[in-house]
Amino acid sequence: MNSSPKVNLALATNWMSTISLFILIPVGSFGCLFNIIIFTSKQLKKNPCAFYFLCTSLLELCILCFGGISRLATEHFGNTLISQNRMYCKIRSYLMTAIGTIAVYFVLLAAIDRCMATSIHVRYRAFSQIKIAHRIVIVTIIIGIVISIHSFIFFEPQLGCIPQPGVYALFYSIYLIVCTSILPDSLILIFSLLTFQNIRRARLRNAANQTINALHQQRMQKTESQLVKMMLTLALFSILIDLTKVSCYTYYFMTTNIPKSSYQQTVDVFIFQFGNVFLYLNYSKSFYIYTLASNLFRKVFSEIIQNFYHKLLRLFSKNNIHPITIIQ
Repeated sequence: MNSSPKVNLALATNWMSTISLFILIPVGSFGCLFNIIIFTSKQLKKNPCAFYFLCTSLLELCILCFGGISRLATEHFGNTLISQNRMYCKIRSYLMTAIGTIAVYFVLLAAIDRCMATSIHVRYRAFSQIKIAHRIVIVTIIIGIVISIHSFIFFEPQLGCIPQPGVYALFYSIYLIVCTSILPDSLILIFSLLTFQNIRRARLRNAANQTINALHQQRMQKTESQLVKMMLTLALFSILIDLTKVSCYTYYFMTTNIPKSSYQQTVDVFIFQFGNVFLYLNYSKSFYIYTLASNLFRKVFSEIIQNFYHKLLRLFSKNNIHPITIIQ
């Protein structure tokens, strides 16, 4: 007996959600942990741009571990806390909104930092300092916490944990589209392109003067160029993923109160879960994009792996018990 389209679609939705979470949570967490190790290495730990990437990776790890695991528990292991406990629904929605918002603006700060660091103006270059980055991160976190408070107030456990239908659903959709997608991603691209322009100008200035200082500047510019390449590649992928994710969420939230057939409701659940796949994909991608895009990132990663391997060899050699030779 053939299954109905509704049953087939429901099964496909369940499999898509389950498989994607089981893959993206460990793969993304692994990538975030390696990002944290790499951006705290001696080659990058004093670089403001790397510090912004480090903070982004920490937040992405939080989203994957908290948001991903809690969703997995709700949808596939029978945990009903998110749909029955009003306070848990609000806290989870607030944390996911705030952390996601702050994370994307950390990437924007990295783009701004690279633009300032490669500027011909000394006063702009002075902006690119690790101590300034520390202060800006604190301010950004405070702003993100404040501007995301609406999600704590207006999310309710109805058909899961969703924005209140009506005016707030429209507001939240606009917030997702503008504040967490189009605005930051567009600014990231603009500042990245400005940084490439700054780097080209610096190369022209140094071409006629091959002094020791000029060679040092060229090495610094190569590092800046690699960081910008990482950032620009990340921005391009983020835009594609964000547009897909936001489109799915906007449709689902805006049509929650519209009367629908049971099949259309199944379609809507599929669209919502498809958006969730792209949500967690967005927080799982950075390590792999950095690895593909940047020779510098691959070099630092390779050095860390080699150092770890040599430390293991030394550890084993210290504890090595030589076999007893029996003299006959």
